[in-house]
Amino acid sequence: MTDNIIVKAVAGTCIGCSFILVGNAITQTFMTVPALIVDFPRPGTPEHSSRARLLGRQWPLCWSVGNTFFRPISTFGVLGYSFASYSLYKEGILARANWRWFAVAAALHLTTVVHSAVNMQPLNDKLESLASKTSEKDLREAEGIARKWGSWNRVRMVTPVLAGILALWQIVQ
Repeated sequence: MTDNIIVKAVAGTCIGCSFILVGNAITQTFMTVPALIVDFPRPGTPEHSSRARLLGRQWPLCWSVGNTFFRPISTFGVLGYSFASYSLYKEGILARANWRWFAVAAALHLTTVVHSAVNMQPLNDKLESLASKTSEKDLREAEGIARKWGSWNRVRMVTPVLAGILALWQIVQ
């Protein structure tokens, strides 16, 4: 890759961060969301409204931890992989890894950040709003919103795993 210990350390840390993000996304998608909607009452049943409001109260706990902890990790991935890419680019033909793959890894992390802001945040807001005075129509959509969130969260599994694999591949060459 390079003889520069700082570049190696940053790239290695980014790889670790990529796989931490993957683990988090797996946990959210296949454990947290299913646990929150298990045996969710059908719309129109007496239990549905109270359960939808409970989901709205529970969701901020899930979202705040993810937002506080994983947003900085995603951002570090963008910056760290960009740094590794630039550093390898500057080494030119002396570099023992392809800077372009680190640039792709940075772009994948940037995709995760943008996807989180553009696609996931509106779903977070809808889920959180279920706790407050929300119309019956909105409450009817509670389970569907949670399922859509889980489905969209799969993007946050794929992009960091690809970034981590690409960067790891460049380090071990």
